[in-house]
Amino acid sequence: MQRVIFDSSFLMAVAESPTTWFEDTVEAVGGFRPILLGCVKSELERLASEGGRRARTARVALELSSKFSPERCGDAKVDDEIVSAAKTLEGVVATVDSDLLASLKVARVRAISLGGGRVRLV
Repeated sequence: MQRVIFDSSFLMAVAESPTTWFEDTVEAVGGFRPILLGCVKSELERLASEGGRRARTARVALELSSKFSPERCGDAKVDDEIVSAAKTLEGVVATVDSDLLASLKVARVRAISLGGGRVRLV
C-alpha cells in the first residue's frame, strides 16, 4: 500500500474548498495509507490557535487528518522533514506548495497536487 505524506497546504486547500480528494488520490496512486508528520500537525495546530478564517480552515484540516497515521519529525524545517520522510518511507507527498513541489522534484520524490479542484500526479 502506497504511503501518502500530507502537507498542511494540501490539507488546508481541501478543507477550504471541499473536493473528491480522497477518491482522486486512490485513482492517482491506488490504495494508500495517509501519513501526517508531527511537525505538520504542529504547524496546523499553531495556525488553528491564531483566530480568523485561516484558523477555522486549519481546524477543519486537523479534523480531516485526525485518523492519519502519525510519524515523527526531526528538527529540520517542515519542508525538509517532508522530503526526508518521503524518501525514507518511499512515499508520495500531497502538497500545493510550489516551493515544496520544486524541492520534491529535485529529490526525485513523486507528488500529488490539486489542479482544477482535482488531485493530479506532478
